[in-house]
Amino acid sequence: MNGRWGAGRSAFSKLGRSRVRPVAFAAALALCAAGVATAGTLEDASQRLAQGDPGGAYQILKPEERARAGKPDYDYMLGIAAIDSGRPAEAVAAFERVLAVEPNHLQARAELGRAYIAMNEPEAARRELATVEAQRDVPDSVRATIDRYVAALDTGLSGGGTTIDNRVTLRAGYDTNVNNSTSDSRILIPAFAGLGFATLGAGATSEEDFFGEISGRTSLTHGLAIDKQLLVDLNASYRANSDFDQFNQGLAGLNVGFAQRTPDYGTFAITAQLQSYWVDDEAYRYTYGALGQWTYRTAGMTDYAVYLQYAKLNYPNNSAQNANRYTAGATIGQLLGGESEPYIYGGGYAGYEKLTDGTFDHLSYVFAGLRAGGELTLMPRLRGYAVAAVEVSEYEEPDPLFLEERSTVRSDLSAGLRYQLSNDLTLGTELAYTRSDSNIVLYEYDRVVASVSLSLDF
Repeated sequence: MNGRWGAGRSAFSKLGRSRVRPVAFAAALALCAAGVATAGTLEDASQRLAQGDPGGAYQILKPEERARAGKPDYDYMLGIAAIDSGRPAEAVAAFERVLAVEPNHLQARAELGRAYIAMNEPEAARRELATVEAQRDVPDSVRATIDRYVAALDTGLSGGGTTIDNRVTLRAGYDTNVNNSTSDSRILIPAFAGLGFATLGAGATSEEDFFGEISGRTSLTHGLAIDKQLLVDLNASYRANSDFDQFNQGLAGLNVGFAQRTPDYGTFAITAQLQSYWVDDEAYRYTYGALGQWTYRTAGMTDYAVYLQYAKLNYPNNSAQNANRYTAGATIGQLLGGESEPYIYGGGYAGYEKLTDGTFDHLSYVFAGLRAGGELTLMPRLRGYAVAAVEVSEYEEPDPLFLEERSTVRSDLSAGLRYQLSNDLTLGTELAYTRSDSNIVLYEYDRVVASVSLSLDF
């Protein structure tokens, strides 16, 4: 099956040759045994097929094609050898020659449907298999197999039907800087240098605390057609600190999008995004925007993605901070071979956040970042991962208090483990470190977060 198309999530995409071949071939043999039709054989080619060597059978049969094409027994055997040796287009031609002479040759029609599946032509496969399915004299065991194929193809032709995935996660841990603040309690503000050092009040310096968090996500995928899907994602989380509840945070988001898959050029998607963010149980920021994304997976299991995002940031209690944010980025990932199934990825992005009120351009900035990571299986049911990221921000105008343009470099490192307790339950642990370096001391800080989590998928 074409790897690019096979990366999609439709039920049809899961009907690869490795699954279809033995069952469909057995179905054809069962039809022969039932007397529905009699398939002739060429002895040498038949022996090769029986020995699991379709390539050898093909090499025997192919040189005879010019002389023997049009003879159903020969064409049927050539079709079987061709499809089982990875030549579905030649198999289609051979089976069609059989049906031109014997329209009721059900084995050939069933195998033709299988060949169309291998060629990523589900409509044609559905048509041929449905014709076989409709015959009265098909054995029950064979009919059951074909019924499964037809049902799967119907699901694929409708875009994969409708699937809903849910996840709920409980997380607890310790955070050395719940408010992302500097550890310096006394700083010099250039605009008021004559007054000496200023002492930062409570909450303006870093605070350590234990925390608990609950989060949930529901993702719905609804097939509109074989290559079109409606995507809906709803997520929410709430994090509560043990002592410093003024830094409790809540988040809720809704994404609604449309995806268009293509067999050769990947998947194109556009999504409308809504999000609300609370601090201390009060609305802090609302975000409205859109995301356009292209993704592509090669036959060699390399993933590519390019995206463009726009976000409108509204602060209900401080409209002076309202801004428009523009981001463009790209990522690449690679699934490597081996029992540990390692996956590595990397990406970069850049953007611009512009305040709508030009009076506050000292808060407008350009940014760029890099991100890389990977994961692998360490032992059965246990996977480990690590992620590193860095982002540089450069502000447009001098800060009115510190009298210089702010420049910040933020670095993030994290590593963790995920253990699959069961098919639906995952235990995780993570250690994350953040370092913010800035030419303005107020924005310099370190942060370490250690946590454990338990996730339920249903």
